[in-house]
Amino acid sequence: MRTERYETRDRAYGAWHRAPSIRRYLQATQAESLTMADLDSVLFTEYDHGGKLPLALVEVARDIGQEKPAGVLQQLARLADVPAYVALYTPALTANPANPNWSDIERFRVKRMWPRPEPGWRVLTPTQWAQALVQIRGWQLRRFEVQQAANDEQY
Repeated sequence: MRTERYETRDRAYGAWHRAPSIRRYLQATQAESLTMADLDSVLFTEYDHGGKLPLALVEVARDIGQEKPAGVLQQLARLADVPAYVALYTPALTANPANPNWSDIERFRVKRMWPRPEPGWRVLTPTQWAQALVQIRGWQLRRFEVQQAANDEQY
């Protein structure tokens, strides 16, 4: 296993994703609906708060110009049948106003890894990435909505 590149883990993304911070870019109800679980300090699972249903996997890292291989992420997403993304962030020179212990985020480089992996990176603003998370969650929740079968009682 490789050694840690930095002595401490940067928690800028975790601070940015929390409702008091991300509501700068979304409606309050949307910000409150975004829930994630940090699986290993860099892989986040977007999930539905009520049912704990995994909706997407996002591998997050500070952007240092790397390409960021994500083969394991792709395989987990394929097996779970949820979309997967890599999101590399560039810290801002200013602190996050909702949590001044960590830098705010200036921009993201994002790539969908599964399904239909994207060949290149998209550069997104924090607003664009926050809105994309809401959109991804909406697609997935609609996909997993309980549908009644033709033999249910009401038919």
